[in-house]
Amino acid sequence: MRILKAVIWDLDETLLAGILAEGDKEVNPQAERCLAELEKRGVLQALATQNQPEIVPSALELLGWSDLFAQVVVSLGPKAKKVKTILKTLDTSPLDTVFVDEDPFERGAVAAQIPGISAWSVSELEAFLAGETTVVTEEGRQRAQMYREQRARERDGAEAVDYETFLHSCNIRLAIRPYVPADALRVEELLTRTHRMNLGAISVERAIARLSQPDEHRVIVAEMRDVYGDMGRCGLIHLTPNGSGEALIESLAISCRTRARGLSLAMFVGLLRHPDAKFQRYRCRYIADDANRPLRMLLMAAGFRPQRGTDWLMLEAEDLERLQLPAWAHFEYQGASVAEVR
Repeated sequence: MRILKAVIWDLDETLLAGILAEGDKEVNPQAERCLAELEKRGVLQALATQNQPEIVPSALELLGWSDLFAQVVVSLGPKAKKVKTILKTLDTSPLDTVFVDEDPFERGAVAAQIPGISAWSVSELEAFLAGETTVVTEEGRQRAQMYREQRARERDGAEAVDYETFLHSCNIRLAIRPYVPADALRVEELLTRTHRMNLGAISVERAIARLSQPDEHRVIVAEMRDVYGDMGRCGLIHLTPNGSGEALIESLAISCRTRARGLSLAMFVGLLRHPDAKFQRYRCRYIADDANRPLRMLLMAAGFRPQRGTDWLMLEAEDLERLQLPAWAHFEYQGASVAEVR
């Protein structure tokens, strides 16, 4: 089943009923319904349009769309080039992205030049949304807003004279705690939607089934917030003890929201340092795919070492303890027998 994370729109005769350069600003009502539904679901939306750059911002403001699009690329060049720029900026895979244009030539051209992307008409997008019944969590619904907050962080960080001082001013707080049943939908969402930082050693179905077996499995969840907003539950780790001081990491998923702040490693270490997750050593199986190379880099940075001739990696507890967490990130360990701030 498709995981829809981003929609890249054409403007003329797609979002609009006519052509902007000819003075048309009437909105296509079918597209307008899709815009609202995508915003409600937290799907990132972007705009790739062949127009004069100077006429688009005022039109977006007039239409009430100034803050709607996560990225706007305006030029007279090929659509595919603009779409590639948006995918890179949003750090989104073509497999999770739909390009929407009412012109079948443009859809064909983009699909031919960007492997994996879906190129749909507005009617095809509306039909997909009508048939998509996946339950969206609060974090999922807030995804577009969180991206806008991230842009504000990046803008303020770029303007800061001292970046580390800026990071301290963000008051970044991570709460690390055991899984509770109310986390079930969000855990499934993380395991399903996260690609680059997803271990995926067992199926999502098996991972979800084991959440109801706390005596045999340890599942730890991480939440994150800062002065710009609450990012919600951004990470999880699922460990199975073997009874001799070792734990097998069966599932690991860390949202890309942490990568934007340089916190992926810190969150991973924080998850492993929760009292319920402490063991003498950790073992995991890394199976490479087209998307999860950043996860291997994360595992190696955390001190995992490959076991020769296999796809298994091992981490000793003493190596984990030697890692330094950033001073500008505040960790609160909840649940179990400890509640402390580091």
